[in-house]
Amino acid sequence: MAITLISAVLCSGALAQSRFMNQTQEQQTQTGESSQQRVARLHSQLDANDLLVAQIWGLSTEEMVRAKVLLKGPRASFSVENLSPVEALGIHARDEKERTKYAEMFARALQADVERSLAWNRTFMEVQGRLFPNQSVMDYAGQEPVAAPTATADMLGVPRTLIRDPSSPARAVPAKKR
Repeated sequence: MAITLISAVLCSGALAQSRFMNQTQEQQTQTGESSQQRVARLHSQLDANDLLVAQIWGLSTEEMVRAKVLLKGPRASFSVENLSPVEALGIHARDEKERTKYAEMFARALQADVERSLAWNRTFMEVQGRLFPNQSVMDYAGQEPVAAPTATADMLGVPRTLIRDPSSPARAVPAKKR
């Protein structure tokens, strides 16, 4: 009895699989596309978000379709998930002219973003100083001096009194006697 039941289940499974294969073949005959082609077509369709991203980056519809397909392929495994479509197109450029085009697009976008960030920081620091005039953003009182290049300290806004520049002989700390 158990063998008969197993045989019936196997036969019904084979029959279902056969029906599915026949339906798939019928769909391919009707549409003229394989499942791989259908997947590629679905990945290459742009939705409203894709069109917005293309507009923001200054890409044509064709460029955005190519970028979307690239970002779904191996690039998805090799790159961070927030890789821009311009970077994907640049990495996969088909020639040097195309690579240069996308590099220039990305450089302009990055420069504009840096300018916006710096403008924001200047305004924030101005407002911070106006709203809290007697407070420093960072209190260095009681901090021990550290060995670091003076240029690094200057760049980070760390007071020079807290720096021992290892490359400067005048500021070098004398070695301890044994």
